Amino acid sequence: MPSRPDPLSISRRRSWPLVLLCAVQGCERFAFLAMLPLFVPYAQERHAMSAPTALMVVAILQALSYLSGLPGGWLADRKLGTRASTMLGALFLALSYVLLAINLSSLFWPALGLMVLGHSVFRPGLHVLIAHATGNDEHARERGFLWHYLATNLGYAAGALFGEWAHAARGWATLFCGSAVASLLSAILLGIGLARLQIDGNEPDTNGANLATASQRGNMAAVWLICLVAVVFWLTTQQAGSSLAVFAAMNTQQHITLSGRAMHLGPGHFAALHGWMVIVLLPVFLHLHGRRQESRASTASLLIWGYVATAAAFALMTTASLLGGDADRVSSVWLIGCYLLLSIAEILLAPLGMSLVTRLAPHDKAARAVGLWFASSAFGNGLAALLALGWDRWPHHRYFAVLALVSLAAAAALMRRRPPMA
Repeated sequence: MPSRPDPLSISRRRSWPLVLLCAVQGCERFAFLAMLPLFVPYAQERHAMSAPTALMVVAILQALSYLSGLPGGWLADRKLGTRASTMLGALFLALSYVLLAINLSSLFWPALGLMVLGHSVFRPGLHVLIAHATGNDEHARERGFLWHYLATNLGYAAGALFGEWAHAARGWATLFCGSAVASLLSAILLGIGLARLQIDGNEPDTNGANLATASQRGNMAAVWLICLVAVVFWLTTQQAGSSLAVFAAMNTQQHITLSGRAMHLGPGHFAALHGWMVIVLLPVFLHLHGRRQESRASTASLLIWGYVATAAAFALMTTASLLGGDADRVSSVWLIGCYLLLSIAEILLAPLGMSLVTRLAPHDKAARAVGLWFASSAFGNGLAALLALGWDRWPHHRYFAVLALVSLAAAAALMRRRPPMA
C-alpha cells in the first residue's frame, strides 16, 4: 500500500491558496446574505410587489441559482475551465449588485438574471479549486472543506448583520453597494488565489487516484448516489426555517430562566442559536479531525453518522410531540437538543459530502459533480415545500417521524455502498 502523504506538509505548501479561497467564499456569502433576508421588503417598497409575489421571486431565484450549477459545471469542465468560470462568476455577481444599487425598474430583472448566471459558474468552479488547493490527500481535503464551511457560515452571519445595519442606517443603495464591494473583493482575492495555485501547479492527478480503487464510471455512480441521498439532507436542513420555526412559535415554551433571570425565546432566537452552534462546533470538529490517526473512520462512514444524527434529532422531536407538543407547549430543551443534533449532522454532511464528491469525481467531470450536489439542494427544497403541506394535516409526531425515517433510509443507502466509496 502506498504511504499516505503527511497532511501537515500538504497544509504548509497549500495553506495560503486555501485561506484565500475560503475568504473568497466568505465574501460571496456576505454579499448574498446582506441582501437575501431583506429582499421581500425591498421588492415591496421599491418595485411595488405584493408579499406573495416577492416570496415567489425569492424562491425561484434560489432554486435557479442551485439548479443552474449543472449547466454551469458543464461550462466549467468543457469550455471555460474552472479558473475562468469562477472569476467570471464573481464579476457577474458584483455587477448584479451594482445594478440593484442603481435602483431602476428596468434593471431589476437583468440584475437577478446576472445573479443566477454568476452563481451558476461561481459555485462549481470555486469548490473544484478548493479541492485542487488541498491536493489528493483525503484528510487534507476534508479539512479544507471544513475550513471552507466555517468561512461560509461566518460570511452568512456577518452579511446578515451588515444588511440590517446598512438598510436601517443608510438605505437600500448602501446595502447593495456593500454587497457589490464584497463581491469585487472576492474577485480580487480570487485573482491572488489563482496566481498562487498556478505557482503550486495544483492540478491533481485525481484520475490516477480514482482508477486505483474503481473505474470512473463506478465513481460517477457513487457521486450520483451521494447527491441523490443529499436530497434528504437538504430536506431536513430546511426544517430549521419551516416546521421547527413553527413548532418554536406555537408548541414550545418561550421563556427560559438563566441565573434567576427570565429570558424570552422566539423562533428567531432558535434559528440564530442553530447558526451559532454550527460556527462554534466547527473549530471543535476541526481540532478533533486533526487528531484522528490512521484508524479514523472513512468519509462515507462519517456521512452515515451524519444521517443517523439527523434521524436522532427528529426522533427527539417526535418524542416531544407525543409528550405534549402535538397540541400544547413543551420545554425549549427539546428544541435546543434537536438543533444541537442537526448542527452536528450539518457539519458531518455538508463539507464532508462535498469533499467526497470532489474526490470521487473524474477530473474532467469535477465541476459537473459539484453542480449535481447543488442541484440536490434545489430538489430537497422543493421536497420540503411539498412535505410542508402535511404540517396542518398530520399530528406533529407523525411529521417528525417521517423525517427521522427518511434520514435512516439515507444512512442505509450509503451503508450499502460504503466499501466502494470509502
